[in-house]
Amino acid sequence: MRYGAVIIASGMSRRAQRFKQLVKTDDAILTERVITNFRRAGVRDIVVVTGQNAEQIEKELRDFDIIFLRNEQYETSQMLDSAKIGLEYLKGRCDRIFFCPEGVPFFTDQTVTEEMKKMDSDSSIKVVVPGCNCRKGHPLLISGSAVDEILAYDGERGMKGAYDAMPEGSVACITVDDIGTVQNVNSRDDYLELIDAHNRRILHPEIRLTFASTSRFFGPGTVGLLQEIEKCGNVREACERCGFSYSKGWKILKRCEERLGYSVVERQPGGQSGGSARVTDKGRDLLAVYEELKTRLTVIAEEQFRQLMEEYRLADSDTTEEKR
Repeated sequence: MRYGAVIIASGMSRRAQRFKQLVKTDDAILTERVITNFRRAGVRDIVVVTGQNAEQIEKELRDFDIIFLRNEQYETSQMLDSAKIGLEYLKGRCDRIFFCPEGVPFFTDQTVTEEMKKMDSDSSIKVVVPGCNCRKGHPLLISGSAVDEILAYDGERGMKGAYDAMPEGSVACITVDDIGTVQNVNSRDDYLELIDAHNRRILHPEIRLTFASTSRFFGPGTVGLLQEIEKCGNVREACERCGFSYSKGWKILKRCEERLGYSVVERQPGGQSGGSARVTDKGRDLLAVYEELKTRLTVIAEEQFRQLMEEYRLADSDTTEEKR
């Protein structure tokens, strides 16, 4: 089962704007937390839809191996319009897609996992909505079969209106012990109430895998670029989605191929768009090796990290019980 996620960072509410500037928890920083929550639960295909301060956000998140899409009409459009941009991109690429605005960054990976299990339990479920303290929250989990219905919705009630319009029984609301699912960050009090607890719960080792010969040449940036070339068939467009300049993207590919001694991308030059391109068979195999090795190392690191934290009596007792 392939999971994706659409994170909306295309704008901020007026009441949140001043707060975020004061405490320096801007869109990029909040979005990092949302990305971490999804990655901890095994979600790999992550799209961030930007608008306001797009270049700043993309620069801050460039090393996260994610896809950036822009809503150029963010000032006059709804959040659902931004969501549709991300859903359209992931449609057909992922079996299930999470949706979350960046202003709800404090949910946990345990909640994400519970939503996955709920949808696994009943094939008729098209949308899973988490809730806490009798309130509905985020992130939503959307089945691939429901994406077209959401894309077709043209009402004025946003995402809630889109899933409320679905047939009875296709939307499942689950209760989770996770206040972060319903807590928007719109004030300093919101932030201080949740930040310390969330930091403890998401504490984890992070594997940043890089292949090297005489120097490093193949890591998250290269992987993301190759994955995008495979998806869109165009180096220029892939560079834009990864936040690279066109010239930098070519430098990355050239250095990679020089170190490996074989081609990872086949090019067909021509036109203003830079022509077409595809990842070679060896390039795909190398991507598979990278992803499998990273997955195995992450599992080992998580186990060793929890063991050592307990041995040195540094583990938070609540977090330790959740992991057991």
